[in-house]
Amino acid sequence: MATDNSQYTVLVVDDVPVNILLVKGMLAKQKFNVISANSGQQALDVLTHEHPDCILLDILMPNMNGFETTRVIRANIKTRDIPIILLSALNSDSDIKEGMEAGANEFVTKPFVQDRLIASIQNQIKNAAANRKELEMMPTAASNYDGTMRLLAFVACQKQDQFSRMLTEMALCVPIDLVNDDLLNLTDQSAQGLIDWTVRRMQNYYVRNAKISVNDTLSDVINLIKPATKACGVEWDIQFSGDTSVSADPSLFRAVITNLMAYACRMSDGNIKVTATVDGGLTSIIISTKMIDENIETTDMRVEIALEIASKMNGAVVCDRNDDGTCQFQILLQI
Repeated sequence: MATDNSQYTVLVVDDVPVNILLVKGMLAKQKFNVISANSGQQALDVLTHEHPDCILLDILMPNMNGFETTRVIRANIKTRDIPIILLSALNSDSDIKEGMEAGANEFVTKPFVQDRLIASIQNQIKNAAANRKELEMMPTAASNYDGTMRLLAFVACQKQDQFSRMLTEMALCVPIDLVNDDLLNLTDQSAQGLIDWTVRRMQNYYVRNAKISVNDTLSDVINLIKPATKACGVEWDIQFSGDTSVSADPSLFRAVITNLMAYACRMSDGNIKVTATVDGGLTSIIISTKMIDENIETTDMRVEIALEIASKMNGAVVCDRNDDGTCQFQILLQI
């Protein structure tokens, strides 16, 4: 007896009509709701008004292939959580690798076994539901407003001892939704204690990587800290070639950029250079300035926290200091 999957909708995307009919027949027997599209662009059009529980996506399609379609779906905040199963006669290691890097959840080769395809769809829907539940349990910027205000009030009410200053540093080092009252009750009130707290908080953070414009994020952060840059007389030298992108969690990436750029602004001699280059599959973002009043402990703490956050996105952060006082922060993330 077929399982009743009538609460689930599957989008089937293939440029060959008979292939769509074949898959539709298989899914209908399992009582899935099925919608279809005959191209990558048509699939994107469908996703503007439908939110299927799973997408079955052919790779070899004209104009926009399955890899390109997957990347666009993952870049859209409204669709990036939908499970994608790529269906294709392509089965080389490089094809599978490209599919996974594009953001697909699974790769099923043609001709496929019906039972295996049905099981894959059910597993991906189940996993997506579990991920959404986990995400719902995570604190958000809106729900954590009171916690954030308690942190700021705590700092404002204290004499400006070292721990209070470090808490102020922390406010720009991590995504606001990570801040909670645990931060105010640390027994180890050292820089290492704050780093360890970040490591613990990041352990259960659900990372949602998507393709993000470095240019847009940088512009947003500069606008955010514009009052500070104006007060410090900072001049920015931005050198990007085209619209550079990274694969990263939007909140985590913004936190890393805000952390290091705000700190460079505070310690700079007034001139900050930011470059972004692509080498192979990596984007390298470099924030460089001559430090006039560097606190090595604070710098190291900020870099360690940025590194911990970047590591969750399969990236890295390093800091290089030159004899002339120039300090260079480098952020490395996959494209």
